[in-house]
Amino acid sequence: MTELELRDLRKTYRARGRPAVEAVRGLDLALRSGELLGLLGPSGCGKSTTLRMIAGLETVTGGDILVAGSSLVGRPAQQRNIGVAFENYALYPPLTVAGNLAFGLRARGRAARKDVERKVADIAERVGLTGLLDARPAGLSSGQKQRVSLARALIREPDVLLLDEPLSHLDAAQRDTTRRELKRIQKDLGHTTILVTHDQEEALSLADRIAVMKDGVIQQLGTPYEIYDSPANLFVADFVGEPPINLLPGVADGEGHARLSDAARIALPVPVAAGREVVVGIRPEDLCLSPEGLSARVVAHEPLLESGIATLALGGIERPLVVLTGPETRLAHDERVHVTADAQLTHVFDAETGDALR
Repeated sequence: MTELELRDLRKTYRARGRPAVEAVRGLDLALRSGELLGLLGPSGCGKSTTLRMIAGLETVTGGDILVAGSSLVGRPAQQRNIGVAFENYALYPPLTVAGNLAFGLRARGRAARKDVERKVADIAERVGLTGLLDARPAGLSSGQKQRVSLARALIREPDVLLLDEPLSHLDAAQRDTTRRELKRIQKDLGHTTILVTHDQEEALSLADRIAVMKDGVIQQLGTPYEIYDSPANLFVADFVGEPPINLLPGVADGEGHARLSDAARIALPVPVAAGREVVVGIRPEDLCLSPEGLSARVVAHEPLLESGIATLALGGIERPLVVLTGPETRLAHDERVHVTADAQLTHVFDAETGDALR
């Protein structure tokens, strides 16, 4: 069942004396019931504007938003059964945790006091806040505040849950713990969810599918594996992956290789016509140090216990090559090494359009 659908959704900002800005340009998305979709992209790509239009906090310039087949366009935010957990938590300082959770239910005036108390106790238990119900926001950690924000969005039993950069203010340890809790809660409760984030690790670990956005347009929609293993274009390839993918410009020779420099050639995964300018993409973990292959000089090597990161210089190529190494590897500055790549794990893109050549 399609729970949430965006049809040709558009948002244009206009100001007197200034050119119009198209923040969202013809977005088409369909979410299944219970699915968690990650909207991933850099700042200014339109992902938060999309979330705000769904929530009713921004007007829609064009297109439609449907929940269970019913249009939300034109309805005020309070008449949409949409739960939102904001990046800045937006908690009420004078109220206790219990008061923050109950505020929305009481403001609507439709629930009896006992029902409100029961719902507060139930959601607090689910997100691990039972022992903090009498505390006030000033006495909570960032992780606890984020859980309160999430619980407040969930308590209204929304048709759709929107998460706006939910982990951005947490430190690394809190982020890992909260991310696991968030995934458990979302799967347990089964809410159809959109997660807005610029953090690729967050999107890859939490989302069932990811929509990668740039300049108000979806560049690729797919599972985390599809986004990572088969990027649709150079933007997706370069944006997703840590360390970033190696992108090497070259010219196809028509014989299954690309010439990267006078001294370096690399095998391509697909046939490409001779003379076509391409960009070859190889993820650092798909490169291997070996007795033969491309000759390179070690610029730096960072041993990181479980693995290492080697930065290499290839003759005639400006951009350095980054290679993940095993924990036992030790490399010295200026040491000469050789590196190889499996053609089946190599990506190739048209240099002019940026599109992947399949």
